[in-house]
Formats: sequence, C-alpha cells, structure tokens
Amino acid sequence: MTRTKFTIDEGHTAALSLTRAILVYQGGGSSFATVHNVARGDTGPMILAGKPLTPAVATRLARELAKGATRGGGFMPQTVLYLDGDVLAWWAPPCRRHVAFRAKQLGADERGEVVPHPGLVFCVTGRRAWYVWAVAGAERPAPDTPLYRSPYFNVWDDGAICTGNVSLPQGTTAEKIEAWNASFFGSFFTHPNGNGVLVSYRGGPYKLWRDLLDGRFAEFPQRVLKPMGRTLAQTLSQIK
Repeated sequence: MTRTKFTIDEGHTAALSLTRAILVYQGGGSSFATVHNVARGDTGPMILAGKPLTPAVATRLARELAKGATRGGGFMPQTVLYLDGDVLAWWAPPCRRHVAFRAKQLGADERGEVVPHPGLVFCVTGRRAWYVWAVAGAERPAPDTPLYRSPYFNVWDDGAICTGNVSLPQGTTAEKIEAWNASFFGSFFTHPNGNGVLVSYRGGPYKLWRDLLDGRFAEFPQRVLKPMGRTLAQTLSQIK
C-alpha cells in the first residue's frame, strides 16, 4: 500500500485534533454519506458508529469550515444584505450612473448617458445565477422590504439577468460586489425580456429610457416600478 505524507497549515497556533469523519458511499448514480465521531484508541484514532449526514448537519459543517478558511477577517460593507454559503445579495443605493443601449428604438444604434437609477437589490449564487430587483426609497432594504421588477432590459420577469456574452466576475464574496456592479452597468442593454409588463409608463419601457437619456428626470420616477408581490426575504428563500 502506498503511503502519502501531507501536512495541514491551520493558520494559527491552536492545536487541532481529529474529532469527526465523513464516509461517502456512491453507486448506481446516487450518493449517501454518514458522519462519525472519532475516538482515541490504543493503536490510534477509531471511527465510531455513524449517523446519516443530513442537509442540516452538512450546512452546519460547511459554515464551520468557512470560518476556518477566512484569513484575517474584515468588515462587511453596508451594502451586503444577505450572505449564506455561495449566495450573496447586496444593495445598490439610488444614484446617477452611466447606462448604454443598443436599441434603435431609442433613436440611435448605440446610445449611452449618465442617468438616475432606482435603488437595486442584486443576488448572485455559486451556480452563476444572477438576479436584480428594484426597491423604492433610499433606505437600506430590510427582510420585509417589498421588491419591484427592475426596469432594465435583458432581465427576465423573475429578476434573472440574461448575461449573453457578458464577462462575469469569479466568486460570490463581498469584495466582488463592485465587479458585479460594473459588469451589469457596463453591458449594453438591448431589449425587454419576458412576458410581463416591465414598467408602468405611458409609451412603455422604450419611452421611459428615451426620456431618461434625454434628461427629463432629475431622479428616477419610482411611480413607474411594477411590484413583484414579494418581500426581499420571501424572494431570497426561493433562490437558496
């Protein structure tokens, strides 16, 4: 039997001891795992009888391991609304920011201007799913904050963003937030997606964005936003 020697750098001086073992069984296209306590025997560690590795236990273990993987710690930006595993949600406050279109309905093949935007909630997952919704007002969203459909082109009815050939950032950690924001606002918006009504505005979404690009509004007209019928907490519970 070949023996492989390895070392573990735990990143601190506290001693680590073997306490649990996970056994994974696979076959026939399915998988099953058990978690076992480990006891110290006369000849070394012994794996004791195990229990099924339930999703709740696996989630708890993942959180423990994530804590151990963090180097140096750090402060969370105020814009972070939710962080659980590889699911990250954050808030982009109302602001004036450049936006660009490739849509002849706006008066040119390509057109871009600095315009007012509503408050937005973005969410990204490790499965590369990416969402955006709008919120009313300028206060930081809470779990019970109602969400509105984002008024942007290239976004489906449920808030999922159609990425096309946009280059996406790698990772769903807090330090990647600005990179995700830049990918969204730095892309060309081309046409409305989905079957629902994007905004409540006479003339529809093209007229709204044409008026925004023409400088008609000093602030984004929140009255045009369409309610999603769900709060922030309700929406994120469906994404996890």
